[in-house]
Amino acid sequence: MQFKETRVSVKKDFKYGEDERQKFDVYLPPARSIRRGKKDDYDDDDEYEEREEEAENVRVPMAVFVHGGVWASGERWQFAPLAHRLAEEGIVTAVISYSLYPEKSAKAQAEEVLKALKCAIMNAKLFGADASRTHLVGHSAGSHLCAMALLLDEEETQKKESEKLKSFVGMCGVYNIETHYEYEDKRGVAMLSTMGRAMGGREKFKEMSPFHILEDRSSSSSSSSNSKSRSSDSGGEDNDDDDVTKSSFPKTYLFTSDTDIVVPKRESEDLHKTLLKIGVDSELSVYDHGTHGEFALGFKKRPKPLRAFHRDLIELLHS
Repeated sequence: MQFKETRVSVKKDFKYGEDERQKFDVYLPPARSIRRGKKDDYDDDDEYEEREEEAENVRVPMAVFVHGGVWASGERWQFAPLAHRLAEEGIVTAVISYSLYPEKSAKAQAEEVLKALKCAIMNAKLFGADASRTHLVGHSAGSHLCAMALLLDEEETQKKESEKLKSFVGMCGVYNIETHYEYEDKRGVAMLSTMGRAMGGREKFKEMSPFHILEDRSSSSSSSSNSKSRSSDSGGEDNDDDDVTKSSFPKTYLFTSDTDIVVPKRESEDLHKTLLKIGVDSELSVYDHGTHGEFALGFKKRPKPLRAFHRDLIELLHS
């Protein structure tokens, strides 16, 4: 979608919770603005009055971006170039912040990401976006938190707002805490990194790894299938266990690079294989260029050219 104007508007400090860092900034494509009502802030418990858009009556896609920073750092303003360029390309972009370690553990951070995602989806119409075209986009530790948020959402019994997700995009993500800790240890940075502590210590590595959670589901599914087969052969009744095979993961795109020495491509490759095993539609893109940080921090404003992975991201967000 092409926009004639080039000015991007920004609504900062949109609250999705009561904690100081539970906010996101919304970057709106040119010719769009948020019509303010009586309330300045909305969260997942608020209702809001539907408002007409000042722009043409067209709903655009929305990206909800979750930053990385070893679970202990990162500010929304650092990713303004990413959000600004996506908005220039016609994509409403919400850049969230979340409580950092040591104030909150990685699991608590994932819960905040889920809360922010639901808030953004509930308010999509306010931003001029189509809720059914919402994409959850994470980078590095942010990708891990996105994946964990989707898995946490699966545990809830009420209807999930995240079911409206069009896709999950994980860029250079950490999905197996065990193997990444070993990798960091070999590099001599494991004790400097806050990853292990944010997870709650080594004894929590598996339960905080999307890869292991999904691998366990895959194994359970295989065992259940074998059991059903034996039961059927002996004339017994089938006992479907939807909880084993269902996944909250929407269409998934995993981006990684041969040249990323911070989080090696194995993390994305292994998760991709596991997602396919449990029936999730997953695509893996391995680029021959791009440092770890460039995937999220290398965006340039128009008319400067984009890297291949940035062009691909924009294309899939519009799909």
